[in-house]
Amino acid sequence: MTNVELFVGLKIPDTTAITTFHTIERMGIGVNKVKREIYYRFDIEGDASRFSDKVSKIDVLVNANKNKFSLKLDKEEGVFYILVKESDDKCSGLLKTLHKLGLSEIKSMEKGVLWSLYVDSLDIAKEIASKLLFNENYQDIEVL
Repeated sequence: MTNVELFVGLKIPDTTAITTFHTIERMGIGVNKVKREIYYRFDIEGDASRFSDKVSKIDVLVNANKNKFSLKLDKEEGVFYILVKESDDKCSGLLKTLHKLGLSEIKSMEKGVLWSLYVDSLDIAKEIASKLLFNENYQDIEVL
């Protein structure tokens, strides 16, 4: 089985990320910038490059009019990446839709929100995540 990741962001300014940035500032935490992307990880059987071409054209995941996408995370110096996922979410509804759209090679998938925090340390990024970006009652975080 092969893993394929898809990162989907907005072409236009992301008002959720902008609001998050200003909220972090009001919390008194030093932050230079905040970005947000939707993260998908697919476990597939078959050719990953062929699948990547197909999945990036599925309008349910990537709307060509408003979204940009990448198939890999371009890590930057001084940026901490926090992935927030719902606990025990198997994306069954979305997976069923993708199967109907011809992506039958997907065996399982995950979805989350990837926050890029331009801060001075990992401790600051973890503090922001725990205070603002996720709810420990039904979400999990992972530092990438």
